[in-house]
Amino acid sequence: MSKGRNAALAGLALGLAIGTARRIQTRRAKAAVTPDGASGRRTTVTTDDGVRLAVEIDDHPDPRCAVVFAHGWLMNRQCWQLQREALAGLGTLVFYDQRGHGDSSAGALEACTIDRLGDDLAAVIEAAVPEGLPVVLVGHSMGGMTIMALADRHPALVESRVAGAALLSTSSGGLDATTFGLPGPLGRLAPRVTPLLFENMLARAAVIDARPRVKDWTNLPVTRYVAFGKGASRRHIRLVNAMAAATPTEVMVGFFRDFRVHDKFAALQALQRTQTLVMVGERDRLTPLAHSRRIAEALPGARFVRIPGAGHMIGFERPELVNRELAGLIERAAPSLPPGRFAA
Repeated sequence: MSKGRNAALAGLALGLAIGTARRIQTRRAKAAVTPDGASGRRTTVTTDDGVRLAVEIDDHPDPRCAVVFAHGWLMNRQCWQLQREALAGLGTLVFYDQRGHGDSSAGALEACTIDRLGDDLAAVIEAAVPEGLPVVLVGHSMGGMTIMALADRHPALVESRVAGAALLSTSSGGLDATTFGLPGPLGRLAPRVTPLLFENMLARAAVIDARPRVKDWTNLPVTRYVAFGKGASRRHIRLVNAMAAATPTEVMVGFFRDFRVHDKFAALQALQRTQTLVMVGERDRLTPLAHSRRIAEALPGARFVRIPGAGHMIGFERPELVNRELAGLIERAAPSLPPGRFAA
């Protein structure tokens, strides 16, 4: 066998080894950013307009409460993975995908509204939480708005069943003026230019969604900038970006439209008797610090936690702090229930 042929075979072997190593590395990377398959009980809740909501329940043999998690815009129930692990055993845990996100169906474009999400949450509570079991609601971003819509549209349900609420990185209104943290003239232009960009994306939704890899790649720097503060984990950025890229463009634009008219400040009054936690990262570019401060001021009894250096995705950026605060909320809400308030 010639030296040339030996060199070629050696090169081929090296190439195969490198390729194998890269495939193994890719699989490990995917495992690092993909939830490891929770073992919760899965069910489907069908809303009054026919949308099928994917729900996953971690049952507890003797729960003192049910904790229902409502995720944010462009996310899905997997965004709670770090909270799911930390809060296991504190009660029955209920996770669901908002309409149009994750494994839930979308419905009509005009049904991509915060009010609809409030109705969806009511349906999930009624279907997934046994009567008489106190409910603690945890909502991040759009999920926090969902809780406010529930309070607005279903105050009797909140009064009779909800013992606690966590409003994480969210807003009660005024998002039409958001600058996304851009400075000077760029920040002043953002509220006018961004809606035009989204409407242009809606017109090209089929083309955009037909190229998921391109969508994922082009979204990545945007996700890094708007969703995270300094020092964020690359694997968490990739995970959040993957969830965002997997959300249909029509759903993304539909809810963005509604954010611009979202106003649930008055609905906060329905949470006055509820143990409430308000948390926000000081570098949040999507729902800035001032929005959470306004919510906390409307709820004088709420615990307000400002997280230095964190951005919008505080559940990934500061999981230990978020998990500790959520556990504290559950402890405060469940044992201190007025007699008979949550009785069947």
